[in-house]
Amino acid sequence: MLRTRAATWAYVAALAMAEAVVWALSPESKAHVVDWVSTNVANLSHHPVGSLAGSAFVPDSYPLAWVGLALVALSPVNALLGNRRTVLLFVLLHVTGTLVSEGVVAWRVAHGALPEAARHQLDTGPSFVLVPGLVLVILFGTWWWRPLAVVGMWALWPYLFQGLRQLDVAAVGHVTVMVLAVPSFLLFRRSRRATLARDARAAPQPTAGAADASTATEPSTP
Repeated sequence: MLRTRAATWAYVAALAMAEAVVWALSPESKAHVVDWVSTNVANLSHHPVGSLAGSAFVPDSYPLAWVGLALVALSPVNALLGNRRTVLLFVLLHVTGTLVSEGVVAWRVAHGALPEAARHQLDTGPSFVLVPGLVLVILFGTWWWRPLAVVGMWALWPYLFQGLRQLDVAAVGHVTVMVLAVPSFLLFRRSRRATLARDARAAPQPTAGAADASTATEPSTP
């Protein structure tokens, strides 16, 4: 279980440790960390890798709830895709959701629809990873995971699309990752199935002579 769900356990552990560290800081230090990892236009222009990586582990509220949601959203997908494809899928969704939503902000600032201060707005948290994960569990997970995913999605639903008509960053990102989640998952699952089938064909098969020899050496039953 630990090896086959290594991607899930690694993310859950890292999320829990990051939350514990950040929430143990003083308010000033916490604000500094959140400001640095926020995937806003300014940070993506200055330190894109650091902000993209850090924002997936630093929620701005309800820290313990995100750890539980991470386990529900990732473990069933991890079981279907394996570790490497699970990491690739959620990195793709997190990065794409961020770039699309912040790209909208950059375009609107450039055209005067938003003030320059919008380039520095706070935008952090693991929702671009976990929301599409919950969608995938509801659609493709086993029966005992689906009710948990439904409950998690029900809890998040009122907040996912707030400000969508005003092209709010989080709302645009959530729509993006939810739309991309299913086709991306299906492509990765198809790739995994092809790999497993190829490995099965390449595995050595026992020859007829070896099978006969094995049968001949078995002790006879009195």
